[in-house]
Amino acid sequence: MSLKKIDHFSVMLDQILSIITPQHGGTFIDCTFGAGGYSKAILKYPNTKVIAFDRDKSVKHFSGALEEQYRNRFKFYTEKFSTLNSFVKKDAGIKAIIFDLGFSLMQIKNLDRGFSFESKG
Repeated sequence: MSLKKIDHFSVMLDQILSIITPQHGGTFIDCTFGAGGYSKAILKYPNTKVIAFDRDKSVKHFSGALEEQYRNRFKFYTEKFSTLNSFVKKDAGIKAIIFDLGFSLMQIKNLDRGFSFESKG
């Protein structure tokens, strides 16, 4: 199943946004970019920047539209989030770091990943 055809949504998006308050601006790190749900929601606020990471190369295409629309406010790295110190300046004024460590629908529906309960992967 193609990742582009799966509708994914961030389950706790509203709760996270209420905690990190992007409406007040700042730089945010999205350590588990996936389909970009958190990054998209944060970037809707004009005084925000997002630095996003995901080690899964298959999600890179989700970052393209954000990189184009928010050229100076969004940067995506196909890296492990454990490497973020190499990409983020110490004085970058990071307001929040987000880790969404659950499974995504994209992972469950992709039989090649071996997570399916519906079919053999």
